[in-house]
Amino acid sequence: MHVILFAGGTVQDGVAVEQALASGELFIAADSGAQSALARGYVPAFVVGDLDSLPQEILADLEQRGSQVSAALEEKDETDTELAIELALRQGATRITLLGALGGDRFEHTFANLLLLAAYPDLQLELADGDSLGWLLRGPGSARISGQSGDLLSLFPLMASAEGVSTENLYYPLRNETLRFGRPRGISNVLLTEHASVTLRSGLLLIIHTCFYRSFPV
Repeated sequence: MHVILFAGGTVQDGVAVEQALASGELFIAADSGAQSALARGYVPAFVVGDLDSLPQEILADLEQRGSQVSAALEEKDETDTELAIELALRQGATRITLLGALGGDRFEHTFANLLLLAAYPDLQLELADGDSLGWLLRGPGSARISGQSGDLLSLFPLMASAEGVSTENLYYPLRNETLRFGRPRGISNVLLTEHASVTLRSGLLLIIHTCFYRSFPV
């Protein structure tokens, strides 16, 4: 089951967000993410968190419209987004797309949400914002990317290094190479065709695909 999880950050409209919403089967909000859901015409089935950022009148309206609200203590070990992911898993989620995981007033939440990608190795967990979709590739493994010629693809290691990185159908090819944490060498590569691939021998690699819809001069 594909769950759309609205976190508390900003949500930019774009291709990746539209595609995620179109395939969502269950909608869950973490705290003020409920406002983002409502703004796009979705009443979340569940709202979870310490609810410190959600106005009471909106909370009351959500309950009237059928949302199940699960209030958590303000002093807790988990973020509201993490609690929402755990709730989604209990509902049978096999794929979760986070919206509103980036941006917002406090950028440490952006960093925390990116790190959550590494916390669930058996779950298809991804971040969507605007025209961009991000997910984690674990080595050994491979990823197939479908898009358009001219789309952007960025690769960032989330460990000391990502070893044995190879790509196909990208403008800047990688052939069994090492990407090192802190060095953004893998940013802004470009799809040459509608399909590309990335393979990884070991490590963790954050992949961000941006639908750019332009031809790249080659």
